[in-house]
Amino acid sequence: MTATILASVVDNRLHAIAERMAEAMLRSCRSTAFQSRDFVTGIFSAEGEWIATKDFIPVLAGSLPSAYEGILAKFAGDVGEGDVFVLNDPYHGNNHPPDVTVLKPVFHRGVLRFWTVTKGHHADSGGSGGEAGYNPGARDCYEDALRIPPVRLYRRGERQDDVWDLILLNLRLREAVEGDLHCQIGAAAIGERELLAMLDAFGVEPVLEAVALQLAASARHMRSEIARWPDGVYEAVRHLDDGGEHHREPIAVRLRLTVAGERAVFDFTESDPQVVGYANSTRANTVASTLVALFGVTDPAQRRTGGALSAIDVLTRPGTIAHAVEPAATTLCTITACEAIVETVWRALARADPAITNAGWCRGYAFAAIGVDERTGRAFGATGALKGGSGATLGFDGWDAIGPPVAMGGGREVDVELHELAAPATILHQGFETDSAGAGRWRGGLGGVSRWRIDQDGVRVVCIGSGALTGTAPYGLAGGRAAPANRSVVHHRDGRVTVPRTNSTLVLGRGDVIEIHTSGGGGYGDPRERAREAVLADVRDGLVSAAAARDVYGLDPAEPGPEHDDRAKGEA
Repeated sequence: MTATILASVVDNRLHAIAERMAEAMLRSCRSTAFQSRDFVTGIFSAEGEWIATKDFIPVLAGSLPSAYEGILAKFAGDVGEGDVFVLNDPYHGNNHPPDVTVLKPVFHRGVLRFWTVTKGHHADSGGSGGEAGYNPGARDCYEDALRIPPVRLYRRGERQDDVWDLILLNLRLREAVEGDLHCQIGAAAIGERELLAMLDAFGVEPVLEAVALQLAASARHMRSEIARWPDGVYEAVRHLDDGGEHHREPIAVRLRLTVAGERAVFDFTESDPQVVGYANSTRANTVASTLVALFGVTDPAQRRTGGALSAIDVLTRPGTIAHAVEPAATTLCTITACEAIVETVWRALARADPAITNAGWCRGYAFAAIGVDERTGRAFGATGALKGGSGATLGFDGWDAIGPPVAMGGGREVDVELHELAAPATILHQGFETDSAGAGRWRGGLGGVSRWRIDQDGVRVVCIGSGALTGTAPYGLAGGRAAPANRSVVHHRDGRVTVPRTNSTLVLGRGDVIEIHTSGGGGYGDPRERAREAVLADVRDGLVSAAAARDVYGLDPAEPGPEHDDRAKGEA
């Protein structure tokens, strides 16, 4: 077998191993967060090169290299067979506290050859009372979450009970967290087993040579993608709605993108200062978010590995919203900060050439609850909201109810029956919402409406997210229309109707119903150029109202179209 052929075989095998690890997590996880695929798996070389991943949630994957560096900064030279390391502290290389990183060294015949890694959003991360890991009232990292610096969960195969106790005794949902930690460790062990089998099958040196060839190929691929962009300097600004209960003003992320040949520099140094609140982004999260945007507009066949990183530079300034420093709180950063960062990249590229990129996606917007289920006496944590739509691109409508760019479609809705078993809440309705997509020659994906009822008194619920302001709703591109903003109302059992404030906590009781409207994606191109049959089909399916067809798309569904209408020949 030639080196080139073996490189392809090994590359596919590595990614298959990462996928097998992910499937194992799905089958053995405990929490609804993991059930919704809010995790990633991956493989690193012995030297720390990111070489394979299964990235259900890309923003988690993009921060794996910094987590690896944080763990090795403490344990370099003190790594043994059977060790398992854990980390969640954003100031030791992690992105935000609920995403817990587990790293396992892989020794082959006594020599360190690889690392397996799993990372997932846990149902509880401690702190001063946040619901499902989110506390809008957190003023700093101490109120935000329990911080776990790089430590061992297992040393030479022996469980470190003192470390486990220290973590679990500080959590309300300790059973769910312990179960999901075992799920992560088990998946890492499966990856270890598969990697050892691959080394035995092909030999150590051929495998290492194959890995080096694939990393070099990934780097060339990304450089060639960037070379397609027009050289120049492009700027963009997008805002977070707020920073939580202690900062109710929009916060600006500012990007200056410089494209020169095969390299791109993403400069966020002029972003607003960090705030008192939980929306600050760590540098690890900013780099990861930049990668989400980059991989979202380049060749889908591009391998998401460390090789691709060699073509870019990400510049940040400590003390800003894009590079928070201790003791800033950071839990919300993988949602709102990530979305604003992604949007600045896409908006900057649109200034270079709109055909490169897409209209704005929905932003994450959901409700999370935590408490003790009176039916069972056990603690619970749950989230609810149908996902929103993605932005349209040149030639294609957006995807319906796909979720925000932090996941790029990798997450999935929690099973309704599982949700109702796990928490005292009943899902009354989920469905697409008429006219929730931004209009365009290619319309955005549909957003949704969901309603869920609280089935016991005294349940603490937090409204999480962004995109609830006109200025942060999904934008249109190349003449396309923006989508409606996220919004919600609470129908109380006594007949009152209230409007929750984004990033705030409320207490609800039995019979209260939360109604959540998630935005669709922005439209691309002039809506009046949309193909007639596409508009009529959307009206028939209830996705676009007859009024919007007339007022926005310029078509009256009740009137027969011209026999030779050029729009009827356009792209659907």
